[in-house]
Amino acid sequence: MKKLIFVSAGRCGTTRIAQILKEYLPVEFSVQHQMPFSRLANIIGNVFFYCGQSEKIKSKLYDFIIARYYQEKHFICTDPLTSMIIPREYINSKDVCIVHIFREPKEFAKSFFCFSREKSKSFIAHNFIPLWQIGIWPIENLINKNIQKKYSEIMELKNKYFEDNYSFNPNYIKVDMDKIFNSNFLENKIFNFFNYNISVTDKDLTIKVN
Repeated sequence: MKKLIFVSAGRCGTTRIAQILKEYLPVEFSVQHQMPFSRLANIIGNVFFYCGQSEKIKSKLYDFIIARYYQEKHFICTDPLTSMIIPREYINSKDVCIVHIFREPKEFAKSFFCFSREKSKSFIAHNFIPLWQIGIWPIENLINKNIQKKYSEIMELKNKYFEDNYSFNPNYIKVDMDKIFNSNFLENKIFNFFNYNISVTDKDLTIKVN
């Protein structure tokens, strides 16, 4: 099974990427955006960010989360909540491609802040669940007047984490979100990694979702 894993700090178009790939890829591709237990993975990944890594826990948790998708030939994950727990055996594998998505920090911060206020589940997570996001205290989203600046800094921290830990992947690539939605990036990546042709329209790339 080949695995294409998109990692990001969130708010990087991963929901739409999953929708596009689900539409154009056949059934032997399992394309997943938000998976069961990925919220738990997000918190554990943030704990590891501060307290050090446990490869054994990461491996068991990640394998548990994606086990239900093993019956398919290929696996594609765009879930940002599992981005911090990619196991070492995946990172080192030539059958895994890690795509690290980033975006302009101020745009990310604005999008992240707005999303935390628009969706009830996101509001609860960002304000009341400890370690839902690195560097953010409970209710800080509500009381810190400079919270967007802090979100920008958090994105930089996560991007550095991804580079430091995942750039060893043989197929690792770091890409700006804008490039994904203004070029043939998805088509090229699917062909180069899976040897499968898809044709994504410009209209597909302009549709925005939350």
